[in-house]
Amino acid sequence: MKELMKNLFWVIVIVLGSMYLLYIEFRNYKYERKLKLKIKYIEEEIVSMKVMNKKFSKGSITKIGGGTLPTKLPDTYIIELEYEKSKYEINDKEIFNSYEVGHLIKLKLVKGLDKNKNIIRYDLFKLK
Repeated sequence: MKELMKNLFWVIVIVLGSMYLLYIEFRNYKYERKLKLKIKYIEEEIVSMKVMNKKFSKGSITKIGGGTLPTKLPDTYIIELEYEKSKYEINDKEIFNSYEVGHLIKLKLVKGLDKNKNIIRYDLFKLK
């Protein structure tokens, strides 16, 4: 009887965990689709951005989800940029090491805009 209850408990935990993960994936899909429907225009331009701040966060070693093997989270190299009084961020080690605060950097800015030309999302790319 105890063995049956123990097995039933783990089956319930696995089913509920799977349902929760499906819910999270569905919610993320719904959010992404909503953003895509809002985007009416895409603008690409090469811009000079000013480096406003640099932040470094060392990756840590953790056991995610109670795993037996440790997992190393990646280092984060955040560069805060300013262009036309708007703030942007990019996570890039090469840019982090090459530029200092106050320097100008040329990047490709891709903006997704709504019907009123408000920025919905943006991406920054290094020039080759």
